[in-house]
Order: sequence, then structure tokens, then C-alpha cells
Amino acid sequence: MEAEFAEGKSLVEGVIGALGLDVAACRAKETDDQASWTLQRGSAAILVTLSKRVQDGGVYLRVISPVMTLPPPEKEKALFQHLLELNAAGLANAAFGLVNERVVVVSERPTKDLQAAEVNQMIVHLAAVADTYDDRLVKTFGGKLSAAKG
Repeated sequence: MEAEFAEGKSLVEGVIGALGLDVAACRAKETDDQASWTLQRGSAAILVTLSKRVQDGGVYLRVISPVMTLPPPEKEKALFQHLLELNAAGLANAAFGLVNERVVVVSERPTKDLQAAEVNQMIVHLAAVADTYDDRLVKTFGGKLSAAKG
């Protein structure tokens, strides 16, 4: 698991550098079991996390972006239905979900046989999904954008 974790960190940092970002500035935190990086892509704030999972002995790469806060209660059901429909329509390696009171978009996979192109695809695609849907969802359902525009 240690070698897989080290390889995963190297892959993620290589991709971050290839995206033209300062790897050291993107590092968020690191423990023996987890490493995280934060990036800004368009209007999307992206958190990339590599973590060891004791329960199955694997290492996982998780990319997540907050999209918006929940809308007023009377619009939540319609929002949830819309998000489930988007998930079912095929977001290609991404899905909407909830974390606390925020709508997020997330992608996750084990790092076994992970390639740099897959890390890049996860980051770039997830950022594109978040950036595409954030304004649309807030305009349609209410709530507030989670990430600063920039």
C-alpha cells in the first residue's frame, strides 16, 4: 500500500504541474494515510485527495468540487430529481451528491493501474461539470454558488 500511495502522489503532482499550476501552492495537507491538493479551474474549486483505506487495503483517488448550497426547501425535491436525472443521463465518471448542505460533484477510483491521463481526465472533466452546471442550477433552483468566480 505504501508504494501505491507514493506512486499516486507522484502521479497527482505530475498532473497538477502539467496543468501549469504550482504543486507546492496546491498542497493542502498530508498525513501518513492521506494527501490533499486544492486547485481552481474556471469557477470550480477542486479538492483532490489520495487516501489509504484500511478496510480493503487499497489507495483511492477522489476528486470533488462544491457546486452550490441547497436551495430553499420548497425547491429541494425538484433539484434532487434533476441531479439524479443528470447522474442517470451519464456524466462520464462523475456524479452529483450532497455533503452537508452543499451540492457537490465527485469522481473516485482506486489507484491500482492508475495512469496520469486518467488523473488529468478526472480533474479536468470534474472541473468542467462543476463549471458548466453551477450557474445553471443556482439560476433554476436558487441557492448560492459554492466557489468564487474567477
